[in-house]
Amino acid sequence: MDEWLIPWNDRGRSGPIHDSFLWHTDHLYVMDNHRLALWCWWQHLNKGTRNMDFLHIDRHYDALWDKARPWLKHYKPIHRSSLKDFREATFRIEKDDLDLQLYRWDTIVSALLTLDEDKIHDWIFATAGEGMAPAITTRKYRTPRELPAMLRSTAPVNDEGYPLIVDIDIDYFTHLEDDGSYKQLFSDKYIHELGTALCEGLSDGRFEVVTIALSPTTTGSWQLAEQLCWSLLDKFPCLPILRAGAP
Repeated sequence: MDEWLIPWNDRGRSGPIHDSFLWHTDHLYVMDNHRLALWCWWQHLNKGTRNMDFLHIDRHYDALWDKARPWLKHYKPIHRSSLKDFREATFRIEKDDLDLQLYRWDTIVSALLTLDEDKIHDWIFATAGEGMAPAITTRKYRTPRELPAMLRSTAPVNDEGYPLIVDIDIDYFTHLEDDGSYKQLFSDKYIHELGTALCEGLSDGRFEVVTIALSPTTTGSWQLAEQLCWSLLDKFPCLPILRAGAP
């Protein structure tokens, strides 16, 4: 069953804290702002006692505030269950007279590490190394050429292995040109291959949850972000439903 948790009414500014849409069907979530992925993971981490592996595919580490860790003081359990409370959660820095959003696009890995480190077995990263790396001494890395095979070889959720959280930021598939514009980095063939592995893994129960963030700000434009996302989801039967809901 598909559901618009945040209806896609316009192509807003997105950025670190603004949300334009969140769409969900079964174990797949698609959004514009990557910060919403944390809430989506919680919907599955909270269902059982079994630990999971975490795969973060992104140009960035998204590990800001790794030392400050404001969630230790300002996190509330209702943030896990209520999307509204999650989106509206803030905290205050008195000395600077500032109110800040508690959950941003560049802090989701730090927040997960702070609040749910005991629930993650392996932390696996496929990034371009942008931003500060999280303080995880046992983190593993995957290169682009390793990703399709890794996704295809992941064991089913009901096997002895650990269920896998697959987190994808579409900006992973882009790079910055000399003129300051963003362009597609990987071939259509590669993106389709990755998308096919994702589709097959969701269909046969090898992934617990897949989150995909368009991130139009760091991808360069809504147009490029949507183009790459539709290419990645080309094999998914739900794609026409998702695209039909776009403004």
